[in-house]
Amino acid sequence: MVRTSEDSRRIIPLRNYIFDILEKKKSLTLTELLRSLEKDVGKVSVLEVERELMAMEIRGILRVFASGKKDQRLELVNPNV
Repeated sequence: MVRTSEDSRRIIPLRNYIFDILEKKKSLTLTELLRSLEKDVGKVSVLEVERELMAMEIRGILRVFASGKKDQRLELVNPNV
């Protein structure tokens, strides 16, 4: 699913927002990512975000590690992709 940028009214895929946030921070938890996305995009579905993260992990863009009981740590693998 895509999101609309309120500034320019262009349609931007959610994965681009996720990639931009990861590119700035290099590594963060899923909870931190969801907070950042809510600031940029508004309310987002956790299922939708997890689906995009899985696709990005399969493509080798990021790695996901267990962090604590319920959280996940996200790490950008190659910022040049």
